Amino acid sequence: MKQDIIIRADGGTSIGMGHIVRCLALADMLKEHFSISFAVQEPGNPVIEMIRERAIEIIALPQTSDFEEDFLNFQPYLRPGVIVILDGYGFTARYQNGIKRKGCKLVYIDDLHSWRQVADVVINHAEGISPLDYEAEDDVRFCLGSKYAMLRKPFLADTESRKPGPLRSIFISMGAADKDNLTWKFTEALLDIRQIEEIHLMLGAVNPHLQQIRHLAMTVTEVKISIHINIDAAGLRQLLERSDLAICPASTIALEACAVGIGLLSGFSADNQKSILNGLKSAQVLKDLGDLQKISTSGIKLHVESLIKEPHQISGMIQNQKKLIDGRSADRLRSVFEELKNEKLHFRFAEEKDAMLYFKWTNDPVVRANSFQQHNISLEHHLRWFHEHIHDPDYYFYLFLDKEGSPAGQVRISRDGVETTIGISVDENFRGQSLAPEMIRKASRHYLAHHPEEKVSAYIKIENTASYKSFIKAGFITAAITDISGCKSYKLERKDIYE
Repeated sequence: MKQDIIIRADGGTSIGMGHIVRCLALADMLKEHFSISFAVQEPGNPVIEMIRERAIEIIALPQTSDFEEDFLNFQPYLRPGVIVILDGYGFTARYQNGIKRKGCKLVYIDDLHSWRQVADVVINHAEGISPLDYEAEDDVRFCLGSKYAMLRKPFLADTESRKPGPLRSIFISMGAADKDNLTWKFTEALLDIRQIEEIHLMLGAVNPHLQQIRHLAMTVTEVKISIHINIDAAGLRQLLERSDLAICPASTIALEACAVGIGLLSGFSADNQKSILNGLKSAQVLKDLGDLQKISTSGIKLHVESLIKEPHQISGMIQNQKKLIDGRSADRLRSVFEELKNEKLHFRFAEEKDAMLYFKWTNDPVVRANSFQQHNISLEHHLRWFHEHIHDPDYYFYLFLDKEGSPAGQVRISRDGVETTIGISVDENFRGQSLAPEMIRKASRHYLAHHPEEKVSAYIKIENTASYKSFIKAGFITAAITDISGCKSYKLERKDIYE
């Protein structure tokens, strides 16, 4: 039986379709292994059609701007063990805590990092964002950057880099709703550039300016203007491949343009696009237009003419786009959800009050037998050591608990200026349940997410095959066979949080 996922997101003329589109992309990645439904406030026909064409169930919620009321409307659908995905700007820590209290696992899709996160997983596919940009619970897993880009299937296929030619065909998309009619402004700006022969406009059926734009397309004779309404992902890819330049906000469509490889002019029309814009600008995959509401038609024209005069700028963009989008984000995201489905533990950081618990684990006979120093530790020595290191910024004490809050074991990661090392012990009541790989994976992933320039090393006695296998399952690789305190040992390493 497939694990249930409920995606809570809204879309329409007033807020656009961005949340729905990227959640549908994520749903396409997951639906083979999960049973997915969408919970949407009073979905209009365009939203219903987009969701139902993927054979996904729709939960229609009443319209409200009060998200406490929205939670009350949503909670009857929440059951323990269900994975809930939230994508929107009303799902604050209070809303998230309500879902967690229902026994659900929680994923939050974010692009603002504006409030404390309590979700199990936070996905933000903007480049240049770090866990340090967030206020969050200790054990939140962050999936950040374009390696977790929520792209639709046609944009995950590999693309050969193309050599840019003359800028004759321009693609414009200002979002499915485009309530401020930016499409009109950008189209008008291009009409006076004689090199441009055709303009492709991608619009949504929810766009309130369709008639006005259609009239413009019919009356303009010097440039061929083609209007494309509600085209699917495969059609969009083909359209981008036929175009020489794309102009769009820094939203998911900008990432899809990068996946194809094309000259790209972008900016922001809403605050939630600024993080993606800054990341893509740093990656040198676009020219930044800034605030799309404020840029003038003459400013737009200058940017386009600059690319016409210096086409090598586009060659550089396309080369950098190939580095940015590797086509493996679907595999990574599926792995995130598979792990979340199977997770049995969560962690917090140890505190002073945990000293005696750690003393018990330290002197456990199995722990001492597998240690390089096998003598028992005195209580006095342990308390002195523990209190000295519990607040040391070079020591990370990950204390793992089960769903009932019972301590299952610990992972310690420490650095001494030369290397960063990891060690683990599992409580005697939790052995034999294959929990060690989960503990090692979660602790090392958390540490490396906060210290991406480092690698973590583990030293395991050759005869300790169970521990060796646990580290291998957790993503470590064997780096060497070495000698530690007269014991022949494996040295294992992990440095890539994505694999």
